[in-house]
Amino acid sequence: MKKPEKKTESVVKSIEVTRAKQFDNGGVVFDVVINDVTIYGCRVIEYKGGDFVSFPSRKGSDDKYYNHVYVKLTDEDSKEIISQVEKKLEE
Repeated sequence: MKKPEKKTESVVKSIEVTRAKQFDNGGVVFDVVINDVTIYGCRVIEYKGGDFVSFPSRKGSDDKYYNHVYVKLTDEDSKEIISQVEKKLEE
């Protein structure tokens, strides 16, 4: 039985990617301003199901990773961020 899709309303009012850098290994790091809050060190992760946005995290003493920032993004928000990152990389 298939789960019904949840429709989530976006809490994001504004998105602006301010810096993006691509590394030789293909990794991309960027800074983004979401609702007037700047988040440094975000990443675009390539995955077989499609690219997604990863926010900064640190490895704890228990070997688990903990996010420094959590923003509930809709699919449209993620697509907008990835699109802006791609444009910044072309500049």
